Amino acid sequence: MNRDLRTKLQQLPVPEPRPELRERIRASRATGERVVLPIDARRWWRLTIPRAAAAAIVLLALTWVGSQWFAGGDRNAPTGASFFAGSVFWPTTALSQEVEGGAQDTVGRARYPLLDRVPSRDLRPGSWSYRATMTTDGLVTTEQGHRKFSIAPTTVGGVLALAIVTSGTGRYSPEGFTDSLLVSRDSLRLLRHSKRYGKNPGGRDFPATPARYLSWRDADINWVGSVYRALFQLTPLNRSWRGSVYVPWITYPSRVRVLAIDLRVTGSEHVTLPAGSYDTWVVSVRFRDDEARVYVSKTSGLVVKIAMPMGEDAVWEQVLSGS
Repeated sequence: MNRDLRTKLQQLPVPEPRPELRERIRASRATGERVVLPIDARRWWRLTIPRAAAAAIVLLALTWVGSQWFAGGDRNAPTGASFFAGSVFWPTTALSQEVEGGAQDTVGRARYPLLDRVPSRDLRPGSWSYRATMTTDGLVTTEQGHRKFSIAPTTVGGVLALAIVTSGTGRYSPEGFTDSLLVSRDSLRLLRHSKRYGKNPGGRDFPATPARYLSWRDADINWVGSVYRALFQLTPLNRSWRGSVYVPWITYPSRVRVLAIDLRVTGSEHVTLPAGSYDTWVVSVRFRDDEARVYVSKTSGLVVKIAMPMGEDAVWEQVLSGS
């Protein structure tokens, strides 16, 4: 069949070229000139771009591997994300999920969009007391001390400021425990954060430049401090609210790791406490394999209750007892 088709094609009449065209073709061939036929540009792009992209990826990967090899495990060497940051292979939105110290110093990864600076809203001055208890097997409740949380106007170096202070007694609150945070009243710029656990004072001052502002990155993990109570007052909540934050976690005196905390509103609940009844948002707070519940007043943003599992059969709680 193919032979018959070929024969029939050869038998098709072919128009003769015009005499002047025939002479031009013969003359160009005599001089050795060749005609470059056009190609399909779309086909060229389909073949060339993937090859170029693959070559670029391989080159970048080899360059990064070489940098890691010669760095010899140096902690100051750039991580993969910082090395490729801003390129088409690792855009800056991906870099926002990287944390200082590298993956080897990170405990878990954030589940939700990262929380950062809180909206500038007025913090309500006042003083609130909390009662801490431990309930075992749902039957036996033991007293665990008290907490006092306050927000008060003050002045620091001529700057109008707010002193946000938590003090406490009892278990998980060593004698002399205080946690205080000083922020400017106008912008919530951080001025000083001080902590005292027993006989071990600590803290830091924040320079004016570059300025740092109160944010979820300053939240504490063990729920004994001041910052998270203020943060909930400053953060509007709703049924769909969620977010994550990376915070430092001191495991040894010379080792600071980074812990991802995931927060999510899981519902609402009406609670009755010694200080009164409140309509609250229930916020799930997950860190490592633990999950705490924080009850936040819908009207004031005040944290009125905290429930934290302690093992399989006990719950540690703080409830608002007075103001």
